[in-house]
Amino acid sequence: MRHLMKNARALFGLGTLLCSSLAVAEPATLLKPTELRSQPQGGATIVTTLKAKDTVDISARQGAWASVKTTDGKSGWVRVLNLRTGSGQRGDAGIGAIASVFKTGSSGNTVSTGVKGLSAEQLQNATPNPAEAERLATYSVKAPDARTYAKQGKLTSKQVDYLPVATEGGAQ
Repeated sequence: MRHLMKNARALFGLGTLLCSSLAVAEPATLLKPTELRSQPQGGATIVTTLKAKDTVDISARQGAWASVKTTDGKSGWVRVLNLRTGSGQRGDAGIGAIASVFKTGSSGNTVSTGVKGLSAEQLQNATPNPAEAERLATYSVKAPDARTYAKQGKLTSKQVDYLPVATEGGAQ
């Protein structure tokens, strides 16, 4: 009976340690100068502009946005694509690696992007959804804001030709 209680206490202690490490904010480094916004929206008020290589702590994520706290105590939202998580060192060790397994199901950093196409049948059976169209419109930004963002990222405009019309079966 004593061994059972001792093992139960050890497991409880380990579980508490792991859970407490999960509650800690995730550190990240800014890849480029980034606007800290009051809400997770491109049109939200700018709290401040953060410098490249500044460190922040991520406390939450919402879509393409991360809620962060700066080293000087300011809080707000930044675009996830402007962040690099982790310490920048290869191979996390110890509790951090174990916590990563429990948080993400993986022991390392992995980035992936997926795209799902629609079949011809799905396109034929599609019905309008005005509510979703209105919701989509809330994600738009004003042209001057987009130009400013592109200029900050040193992006340039390019003329792109239309794709040729696809033949039956999707092959060109």
